[in-house]
Amino acid sequence: MHGLDVDALESYTGSSIEDLAAASEADAVVRVYDHQDIVDDRRKALNALGYDVKFRWQIASDSYSIINPQEAYLPIISALQQRGETNPFGWVSYRDWGGLFKMVVICPSLRHVVSGDQGDIEDDVEEDGITIAVSNDSDSDEDSNKDEEGSETIIYGGFQTGYDFRGTQTLWARPVLFFPDSGTVLPDMGERYTRRHYGKATNADHERSQGRVPISEWWRSIYDDIDTRMIEVDTAIRRTRAIAYDFEDLPFSVEDCYTYWGIAFKYAERAADRAISIAKPSSRPTVFNLQLSLLIAVLQEYEGSMASDTYQEYLEVAGELFRKPAMMIQLAMQEHDRRTDDDSQHVLPENQQTLSDSLEDIVDIPGISVDTEADLSDQQAHRVQDQLQRRLGDIS
Repeated sequence: MHGLDVDALESYTGSSIEDLAAASEADAVVRVYDHQDIVDDRRKALNALGYDVKFRWQIASDSYSIINPQEAYLPIISALQQRGETNPFGWVSYRDWGGLFKMVVICPSLRHVVSGDQGDIEDDVEEDGITIAVSNDSDSDEDSNKDEEGSETIIYGGFQTGYDFRGTQTLWARPVLFFPDSGTVLPDMGERYTRRHYGKATNADHERSQGRVPISEWWRSIYDDIDTRMIEVDTAIRRTRAIAYDFEDLPFSVEDCYTYWGIAFKYAERAADRAISIAKPSSRPTVFNLQLSLLIAVLQEYEGSMASDTYQEYLEVAGELFRKPAMMIQLAMQEHDRRTDDDSQHVLPENQQTLSDSLEDIVDIPGISVDTEADLSDQQAHRVQDQLQRRLGDIS
Protein backbone atom coordinates (compact mmCIF):
# COMPACT_ATOMS: atom_id res chain seq x y z
CA MET A 1 0.00 0.00 0.00
CA HIS A 2 1.31 3.42 -0.94
CA GLY A 3 2.56 5.39 2.07
CA LEU A 4 2.17 2.59 4.64
CA ASP A 5 5.26 1.51 6.58
CA VAL A 6 4.24 -2.12 7.10
CA ASP A 7 7.39 -3.05 9.06
CA ALA A 8 6.92 -0.19 11.51
CA LEU A 9 3.26 -1.03 11.99
CA GLU A 10 3.95 -4.71 12.63
CA SER A 11 6.81 -3.87 15.00
CA TYR A 12 4.66 -1.45 16.99
CA THR A 13 1.65 -3.74 17.30
CA GLY A 14 3.48 -7.03 17.57
CA SER A 15 1.16 -8.55 14.95
CA SER A 16 1.41 -9.23 11.24
CA ILE A 17 -0.54 -7.09 8.81
CA GLU A 18 -2.67 -10.13 7.96
CA ASP A 19 -3.58 -10.69 11.63
CA LEU A 20 -4.40 -7.01 12.08
CA ALA A 21 -6.69 -7.08 9.05
CA ALA A 22 -8.43 -10.24 10.23
CA ALA A 23 -9.00 -8.80 13.70
CA SER A 24 -10.38 -5.46 12.50
CA GLU A 25 -14.09 -4.75 12.62
CA ALA A 26 -15.36 -3.30 9.36
CA ASP A 27 -19.08 -3.31 8.71
CA ALA A 28 -20.13 -3.99 5.13
CA VAL A 29 -22.98 -1.49 5.46
CA VAL A 30 -22.47 1.78 7.30
CA ARG A 31 -25.51 3.79 8.34
CA VAL A 32 -25.38 7.48 7.51
CA TYR A 33 -27.64 10.36 8.41
CA ASP A 34 -26.78 13.01 5.85
CA HIS A 35 -27.12 11.87 2.24
CA GLN A 36 -25.19 14.86 0.96
CA ASP A 37 -22.09 14.48 3.11
CA ILE A 38 -20.77 11.06 4.07
CA VAL A 39 -17.55 10.77 6.03
CA ASP A 40 -15.79 7.42 6.31
CA ASP A 41 -14.12 7.66 9.72
CA ARG A 42 -11.65 4.89 8.96
CA ARG A 43 -10.35 6.64 5.86
CA LYS A 44 -10.50 10.01 7.64
CA ALA A 45 -8.14 8.63 10.29
CA LEU A 46 -5.65 7.64 7.59
CA ASN A 47 -5.95 11.11 6.06
CA ALA A 48 -5.25 12.67 9.47
CA LEU A 49 -2.04 10.65 9.67
CA GLY A 50 -0.88 12.28 6.45
CA TYR A 51 -1.82 9.63 3.91
CA ASP A 52 -3.28 10.67 0.56
CA VAL A 53 -6.73 9.21 1.14
CA LYS A 54 -10.12 10.71 0.30
CA PHE A 55 -12.73 10.19 2.99
CA ARG A 56 -15.72 12.41 2.10
CA TRP A 57 -18.32 11.01 -0.31
CA GLN A 58 -21.75 12.01 -1.57
CA ILE A 59 -24.41 9.49 -2.59
CA ALA A 60 -28.20 9.35 -2.82
CA SER A 61 -28.93 6.61 -0.30
CA ASP A 62 -29.22 6.21 3.46
CA SER A 63 -26.59 3.47 3.40
CA TYR A 64 -23.70 2.46 1.22
CA SER A 65 -22.03 -0.87 0.70
CA ILE A 66 -18.43 -1.08 -0.41
CA ILE A 67 -18.40 -3.93 -2.90
CA ASN A 68 -16.55 -7.07 -1.99
CA PRO A 69 -14.26 -7.48 -5.03
CA GLN A 70 -14.51 -11.26 -4.72
CA GLU A 71 -18.26 -11.09 -5.32
CA ALA A 72 -17.69 -9.01 -8.44
CA TYR A 73 -14.68 -10.75 -9.90
CA LEU A 74 -14.80 -14.42 -8.87
CA PRO A 75 -17.78 -14.94 -11.24
CA ILE A 76 -15.37 -14.11 -14.08
CA ILE A 77 -13.85 -17.56 -13.65
CA SER A 78 -17.11 -19.46 -14.15
CA ALA A 79 -18.20 -17.10 -16.94
CA LEU A 80 -14.99 -17.72 -18.88
CA GLN A 81 -15.12 -21.47 -18.25
CA GLN A 82 -18.63 -21.56 -19.73
CA ARG A 83 -17.15 -20.01 -22.86
CA GLY A 84 -14.34 -22.59 -23.00
CA GLU A 85 -11.62 -20.32 -21.60
CA THR A 86 -9.56 -22.30 -19.08
CA ASN A 87 -6.22 -20.46 -19.06
CA PRO A 88 -6.84 -16.73 -18.64
CA PHE A 89 -4.09 -14.56 -17.18
CA GLY A 90 -3.63 -10.91 -16.30
CA TRP A 91 -2.48 -8.38 -13.74
CA VAL A 92 -3.90 -6.08 -11.06
CA SER A 93 -3.09 -2.55 -9.89
CA TYR A 94 -4.65 -0.46 -7.14
CA ARG A 95 -4.15 2.89 -5.42
CA ASP A 96 -5.59 4.90 -2.56
CA TRP A 97 -5.77 1.95 -0.16
CA GLY A 98 -7.79 -0.09 -2.61
CA GLY A 99 -10.20 2.73 -3.38
CA LEU A 100 -9.09 2.68 -7.02
CA PHE A 101 -8.73 -0.75 -8.62
CA LYS A 102 -7.89 -1.91 -12.14
CA MET A 103 -7.45 -5.44 -13.48
CA VAL A 104 -6.58 -6.75 -16.94
CA VAL A 105 -7.74 -10.24 -17.96
CA ILE A 106 -6.37 -11.79 -21.17
CA CYS A 107 -8.11 -14.74 -22.84
CA PRO A 108 -5.85 -16.94 -25.01
CA SER A 109 -8.97 -18.59 -26.43
CA LEU A 110 -9.75 -15.25 -28.13
CA ARG A 111 -6.74 -15.68 -30.39
CA HIS A 112 -6.62 -13.87 -33.71
CA VAL A 113 -3.88 -14.36 -36.29
CA VAL A 114 -3.15 -11.55 -38.74
CA SER A 115 -1.40 -13.05 -41.74
CA GLY A 116 1.08 -11.29 -43.96
CA ASP A 117 -1.10 -11.79 -47.03
CA GLN A 118 -2.61 -8.67 -48.57
CA GLY A 119 -5.98 -10.21 -49.35
CA ASP A 120 -8.78 -8.26 -50.97
CA ILE A 121 -8.86 -5.13 -48.82
CA GLU A 122 -11.41 -3.31 -50.93
CA ASP A 123 -14.09 -5.97 -50.58
CA ASP A 124 -13.72 -6.05 -46.80
CA VAL A 125 -14.45 -2.36 -46.31
CA GLU A 126 -16.75 -1.58 -49.22
CA GLU A 127 -19.79 -1.27 -46.95
CA ASP A 128 -18.18 1.65 -45.12
CA GLY A 129 -17.66 3.58 -48.34
CA ILE A 130 -13.90 3.10 -48.23
CA THR A 131 -11.88 2.45 -51.35
CA ILE A 132 -8.26 1.45 -51.09
CA ALA A 133 -5.44 2.35 -53.45
CA VAL A 134 -2.46 0.23 -52.42
CA SER A 135 0.81 2.02 -53.04
CA ASN A 136 4.09 0.36 -53.91
CA ASP A 137 5.91 2.92 -51.77
CA SER A 138 6.38 2.70 -48.02
CA ASP A 139 6.53 5.18 -45.18
CA SER A 140 9.02 2.94 -43.41
CA ASP A 141 12.40 1.50 -44.27
CA GLU A 142 11.60 -1.04 -46.97
CA ASP A 143 14.60 -3.24 -46.24
CA SER A 144 13.80 -3.47 -42.53
CA ASN A 145 10.43 -4.96 -43.33
CA LYS A 146 11.47 -7.59 -45.85
CA ASP A 147 12.04 -10.25 -43.21
CA GLU A 148 8.55 -9.66 -41.87
CA GLU A 149 6.80 -10.31 -45.18
CA GLY A 150 4.54 -13.34 -44.93
CA SER A 151 4.95 -13.71 -41.16
CA GLU A 152 2.06 -13.65 -38.71
CA THR A 153 1.03 -11.37 -35.89
CA ILE A 154 -0.88 -12.98 -33.01
CA ILE A 155 -3.38 -10.97 -30.99
CA TYR A 156 -5.38 -12.06 -27.93
CA GLY A 157 -8.64 -10.55 -26.80
CA GLY A 158 -9.27 -9.58 -23.21
CA PHE A 159 -10.76 -6.90 -21.02
CA GLN A 160 -9.79 -4.30 -18.46
CA THR A 161 -12.05 -3.81 -15.47
CA GLY A 162 -12.05 -1.73 -12.34
CA TYR A 163 -13.85 0.52 -9.91
CA ASP A 164 -13.27 3.80 -8.10
CA PHE A 165 -14.91 4.13 -4.68
CA ARG A 166 -13.76 7.74 -4.33
CA GLY A 167 -17.16 9.29 -4.94
CA THR A 168 -18.54 6.88 -7.55
CA GLN A 169 -20.65 3.74 -7.43
CA THR A 170 -19.64 2.17 -10.75
CA LEU A 171 -17.99 -1.09 -11.68
CA TRP A 172 -16.76 -0.93 -15.28
CA ALA A 173 -15.18 -3.14 -17.94
CA ARG A 174 -14.00 -2.61 -21.51
CA PRO A 175 -12.48 -4.89 -24.16
CA VAL A 176 -8.77 -4.69 -24.95
CA LEU A 177 -6.32 -6.26 -27.40
CA PHE A 178 -3.15 -7.95 -26.17
CA PHE A 179 0.01 -8.48 -28.27
CA PRO A 180 1.76 -11.52 -26.72
CA ASP A 181 5.01 -10.92 -28.61
CA SER A 182 5.49 -7.62 -26.81
CA GLY A 183 3.24 -8.03 -23.78
CA THR A 184 1.45 -4.75 -24.53
CA VAL A 185 -2.21 -3.77 -24.54
CA LEU A 186 -4.26 -1.55 -26.85
CA PRO A 187 -7.29 -0.37 -24.83
CA ASP A 188 -10.84 0.62 -25.62
CA MET A 189 -11.59 -1.79 -28.44
CA GLY A 190 -15.34 -1.79 -27.96
CA GLU A 191 -18.22 -0.83 -25.70
CA ARG A 192 -17.52 0.29 -22.15
CA TYR A 193 -19.72 -1.70 -19.78
CA THR A 194 -20.78 -0.27 -16.43
CA ARG A 195 -22.94 -1.35 -13.53
CA ARG A 196 -23.55 -0.09 -10.00
CA HIS A 197 -21.38 -1.78 -7.41
CA TYR A 198 -24.14 -2.30 -4.87
CA GLY A 199 -26.61 -5.15 -4.49
CA LYS A 200 -26.07 -8.88 -4.09
CA ALA A 201 -23.76 -9.63 -6.98
CA THR A 202 -23.68 -13.40 -6.48
CA ASN A 203 -27.47 -13.79 -6.06
CA ALA A 204 -28.88 -14.06 -9.59
CA ASP A 205 -32.53 -14.07 -8.48
CA HIS A 206 -32.04 -10.94 -6.39
CA GLU A 207 -30.27 -9.11 -9.20
CA ARG A 208 -33.02 -9.97 -11.70
CA SER A 209 -35.71 -8.84 -9.24
CA GLN A 210 -33.94 -5.47 -9.07
CA GLY A 211 -33.79 -5.16 -12.85
CA ARG A 212 -30.08 -5.93 -13.07
CA VAL A 213 -28.34 -8.57 -15.15
CA PRO A 214 -26.71 -11.23 -12.92
CA ILE A 215 -23.02 -10.58 -12.84
CA SER A 216 -22.05 -13.95 -14.37
CA GLU A 217 -24.22 -13.15 -17.40
CA TRP A 218 -22.70 -9.67 -17.47
CA TRP A 219 -19.19 -11.10 -17.76
CA ARG A 220 -20.28 -13.60 -20.44
CA SER A 221 -21.76 -10.79 -22.55
CA ILE A 222 -18.48 -8.89 -22.30
CA TYR A 223 -16.57 -11.99 -23.45
CA ASP A 224 -18.96 -12.37 -26.40
CA ASP A 225 -18.45 -8.72 -27.34
CA ILE A 226 -14.68 -9.19 -27.37
CA ASP A 227 -15.03 -12.34 -29.46
CA THR A 228 -17.05 -10.39 -32.03
CA ARG A 229 -14.69 -7.42 -32.10
CA MET A 230 -11.66 -9.58 -32.81
CA ILE A 231 -13.05 -9.94 -36.33
CA GLU A 232 -12.94 -6.16 -36.72
CA VAL A 233 -9.23 -5.70 -35.97
CA ASP A 234 -8.13 -5.95 -39.60
CA THR A 235 -10.84 -3.54 -40.72
CA ALA A 236 -9.79 -0.99 -38.10
CA ILE A 237 -6.20 -1.06 -39.35
CA ARG A 238 -7.37 -0.77 -42.96
CA ARG A 239 -9.59 2.19 -42.16
CA THR A 240 -6.80 4.19 -40.56
CA ARG A 241 -4.58 3.54 -43.57
CA ALA A 242 -7.32 4.29 -46.09
CA ILE A 243 -8.45 7.67 -44.74
CA ALA A 244 -6.24 10.69 -45.32
CA TYR A 245 -6.69 14.34 -44.34
CA ASP A 246 -5.73 16.80 -47.08
CA PHE A 247 -4.26 19.84 -45.35
CA GLU A 248 -4.04 21.75 -48.61
CA ASP A 249 -7.84 21.94 -48.56
CA LEU A 250 -8.31 22.23 -44.80
CA PRO A 251 -7.91 25.76 -43.36
CA PHE A 252 -5.53 24.58 -40.64
CA SER A 253 -2.22 22.74 -40.45
CA VAL A 254 -1.31 19.29 -39.16
CA GLU A 255 0.15 20.92 -36.08
CA ASP A 256 -3.05 22.90 -35.50
CA CYS A 257 -5.04 19.70 -35.88
CA TYR A 258 -3.15 18.07 -33.02
CA THR A 259 -3.67 21.11 -30.79
CA TYR A 260 -7.39 21.06 -31.61
CA TRP A 261 -7.41 17.53 -30.16
CA GLY A 262 -5.94 18.88 -26.91
CA ILE A 263 -2.28 18.00 -27.51
CA ALA A 264 0.23 20.47 -26.05
CA PHE A 265 2.22 22.48 -28.61
CA LYS A 266 5.53 20.74 -27.84
CA TYR A 267 4.18 17.31 -28.75
CA ALA A 268 1.90 18.59 -31.52
CA GLU A 269 4.87 20.17 -33.28
CA ARG A 270 6.98 17.01 -33.04
CA ALA A 271 4.14 14.75 -34.16
CA ALA A 272 3.27 17.05 -37.08
CA ASP A 273 6.89 17.15 -38.28
CA ARG A 274 7.06 13.38 -38.34
CA ALA A 275 3.64 12.89 -39.94
CA ILE A 276 4.47 15.35 -42.73
CA SER A 277 7.93 13.89 -43.34
CA ILE A 278 6.64 10.39 -44.10
CA ALA A 279 3.32 11.23 -45.79
CA LYS A 280 3.08 10.88 -49.58
CA PRO A 281 2.25 13.56 -50.55
CA SER A 282 3.32 15.44 -47.44
CA SER A 283 0.05 17.36 -47.24
CA ARG A 284 -2.09 14.20 -47.06
CA PRO A 285 -1.09 12.04 -44.08
CA THR A 286 -3.19 9.01 -43.35
CA VAL A 287 -4.94 8.56 -40.01
CA PHE A 288 -2.58 5.65 -39.30
CA ASN A 289 0.35 8.01 -39.84
CA LEU A 290 -1.18 10.70 -37.60
CA GLN A 291 -1.90 8.41 -34.66
CA LEU A 292 1.47 6.67 -34.95
CA SER A 293 3.33 9.99 -35.12
CA LEU A 294 1.51 11.21 -32.03
CA LEU A 295 2.44 8.10 -30.04
CA ILE A 296 6.09 8.40 -31.08
CA ALA A 297 6.20 12.11 -30.21
CA VAL A 298 4.79 11.45 -26.76
CA LEU A 299 7.14 8.51 -26.27
CA GLN A 300 10.21 10.57 -27.16
CA GLU A 301 9.32 13.93 -25.64
CA TYR A 302 7.06 13.40 -22.62
CA GLU A 303 8.93 14.14 -19.38
CA GLY A 304 6.14 13.76 -16.83
CA SER A 305 4.79 10.70 -15.11
CA MET A 306 3.58 7.92 -17.38
CA ALA A 307 0.78 7.36 -14.87
CA SER A 308 -0.41 10.97 -15.09
CA ASP A 309 -3.83 11.88 -16.44
CA THR A 310 -2.22 14.03 -19.16
CA TYR A 311 -0.12 11.16 -20.50
CA GLN A 312 -3.10 8.84 -20.52
CA GLU A 313 -5.21 11.47 -22.29
CA TYR A 314 -2.62 11.78 -25.07
CA LEU A 315 -2.65 8.02 -25.58
CA GLU A 316 -6.43 8.15 -25.59
CA VAL A 317 -6.39 10.67 -28.47
CA ALA A 318 -4.32 8.21 -30.50
CA GLY A 319 -6.76 5.48 -29.54
CA GLU A 320 -9.72 7.57 -30.67
CA LEU A 321 -8.02 8.13 -34.03
CA PHE A 322 -7.71 4.36 -34.37
CA ARG A 323 -11.33 3.74 -33.41
CA LYS A 324 -13.20 6.79 -34.73
CA PRO A 325 -11.22 8.48 -37.52
CA ALA A 326 -14.26 10.19 -39.02
CA MET A 327 -15.41 11.70 -35.75
CA MET A 328 -11.91 12.93 -34.85
CA ILE A 329 -11.50 15.11 -37.94
CA GLN A 330 -14.94 16.56 -37.33
CA LEU A 331 -13.87 17.34 -33.78
CA ALA A 332 -10.86 19.24 -35.12
CA MET A 333 -13.08 21.12 -37.57
CA GLN A 334 -15.52 22.00 -34.81
CA GLU A 335 -12.72 23.36 -32.62
CA HIS A 336 -11.28 25.33 -35.56
CA ASP A 337 -14.66 26.92 -36.25
CA ARG A 338 -15.08 27.76 -32.57
CA ARG A 339 -11.75 29.61 -32.50
CA THR A 340 -12.31 31.43 -35.80
CA ASP A 341 -14.20 34.74 -35.81
CA ASP A 342 -14.42 34.85 -39.61
CA ASP A 343 -17.49 32.85 -40.67
CA SER A 344 -16.04 32.44 -44.14
CA GLN A 345 -13.26 30.32 -42.63
CA HIS A 346 -15.68 27.82 -41.09
CA VAL A 347 -15.24 24.35 -42.55
CA LEU A 348 -17.87 22.19 -40.84
CA PRO A 349 -21.19 22.32 -42.74
CA GLU A 350 -23.86 24.37 -40.96
CA ASN A 351 -26.36 21.52 -41.23
CA GLN A 352 -24.02 19.19 -39.36
CA GLN A 353 -24.55 20.02 -35.72
CA THR A 354 -23.39 16.74 -34.20
CA LEU A 355 -20.28 14.62 -34.56
CA SER A 356 -20.57 11.34 -36.44
CA ASP A 357 -18.31 8.36 -36.97
CA SER A 358 -19.91 7.57 -40.33
CA LEU A 359 -17.65 8.11 -43.32
CA GLU A 360 -20.68 8.91 -45.45
CA ASP A 361 -21.23 12.02 -43.32
CA ILE A 362 -17.84 13.54 -44.09
CA VAL A 363 -16.84 12.50 -47.61
CA ASP A 364 -18.15 15.77 -49.05
CA ILE A 365 -16.26 17.96 -46.58
CA PRO A 366 -13.21 19.62 -48.19
CA GLY A 367 -9.96 18.06 -47.04
CA ILE A 368 -11.21 14.52 -46.49
CA SER A 369 -9.95 11.75 -48.74
CA VAL A 370 -10.70 8.05 -48.36
CA ASP A 371 -8.82 6.62 -51.31
CA THR A 372 -5.26 7.73 -50.67
CA GLU A 373 -1.99 6.22 -49.53
CA ALA A 374 -1.81 2.74 -48.06
CA ASP A 375 1.96 2.57 -47.97
CA LEU A 376 2.33 -0.21 -45.43
CA SER A 377 0.91 -3.68 -45.87
CA ASP A 378 -1.73 -4.62 -43.30
CA GLN A 379 0.68 -7.00 -41.61
CA GLN A 380 3.42 -4.36 -41.54
CA ALA A 381 0.98 -1.86 -40.06
CA HIS A 382 0.25 -4.29 -37.23
CA ARG A 383 3.98 -4.79 -36.72
CA VAL A 384 4.69 -1.06 -36.49
CA GLN A 385 1.80 -0.59 -34.05
CA ASP A 386 3.02 -3.54 -31.96
CA GLN A 387 6.63 -2.33 -31.88
CA LEU A 388 5.55 1.10 -30.68
CA GLN A 389 3.24 -0.36 -28.04
CA ARG A 390 6.16 -2.51 -26.88
CA ARG A 391 8.33 0.56 -26.30
CA LEU A 392 5.50 2.36 -24.53
CA GLY A 393 5.05 -0.67 -22.29
CA ASP A 394 8.76 -0.84 -21.48
CA ILE A 395 8.84 2.67 -20.00
CA SER A 396 5.44 2.81 -18.33
